[in-house]
Amino acid sequence: LEDGSLSSLYELVLPGVVSIGTDLGQGSGFIFDSQGHVVTNLHVVQGSSTVEVAFSSGFKAYGTVIGSDADADIAVIQVDAPAEQIHPLAIGDSNSLQVGQSVVAIGNPFGLNGTMTLGIISGLGRTQPAHESPGGGFFSTADVIQTDAAINPGNSGGPLFNLNGEVVGVNQSIRTTNVDATTGNAVNSGVGFSV
Repeated sequence: LEDGSLSSLYELVLPGVVSIGTDLGQGSGFIFDSQGHVVTNLHVVQGSSTVEVAFSSGFKAYGTVIGSDADADIAVIQVDAPAEQIHPLAIGDSNSLQVGQSVVAIGNPFGLNGTMTLGIISGLGRTQPAHESPGGGFFSTADVIQTDAAINPGNSGGPLFNLNGEVVGVNQSIRTTNVDATTGNAVNSGVGFSV
């Protein structure tokens, strides 16, 4: 694995990665198709009245949440943007992932747009803690990918790539015992999760 190939992967996929700002916080997402559908985590946009999508070019547009799946913690945002801003990312097969395989996360940790981190698949088939569904009852997000690529607050909803530049997961959260005393934010400790 050469650094040059990571640089070219970054240049290839960055136009398809977006940062998402809401009245409640920030996160990341990626362009799914040529119709301007953006995929992110539901928890990034849940309860927000406005969703602003910022592209790597600097272009910004408001988006509307048009669909979500609480069990998978996934939401779809419709963005009205000119065609030259829409760069859909290739979708890979997460079922073919193997522990030890290199992966790359790109997102907006702590508001640092376009941050790239490298790691490996640390585990497969993990479950994430249960959340309450609107109809009552608790569900856990199953079949979650564990990675040691650094995932921090603001990375949520951003893509996890294989080294072919295909999206194989949506970066969801970190499991940590480290909490920043000043902000109360969790601090990355090398155990990240992607849907």
